[in-house]
Amino acid sequence: MTATSSINLRISNEKKDIIDQAARSVGKSRTAFILENTLRIAEEIVFDRTRFTLDSKQWDELNAALSNPLSEEQVLSLGKLFTTKAPW
Repeated sequence: MTATSSINLRISNEKKDIIDQAARSVGKSRTAFILENTLRIAEEIVFDRTRFTLDSKQWDELNAALSNPLSEEQVLSLGKLFTTKAPW
């Protein structure tokens, strides 16, 4: 894949030196080192928020919950949740 965008950032010389030292220690350029490690962490964060695993008991409980209609109390609670302004 051809790179078509750039990212610029400002960091202290001390932090740059640490990154450079780490990159050299694994035989990578600063750019390759930063890109590889930033992407790894970004993927972990995204996957942590979008994918989850369940054991068979949890899977059965989830399916049971999805198969049953919501109670009136649950519907009202969800309505309140969806109309509450996000704290951010």
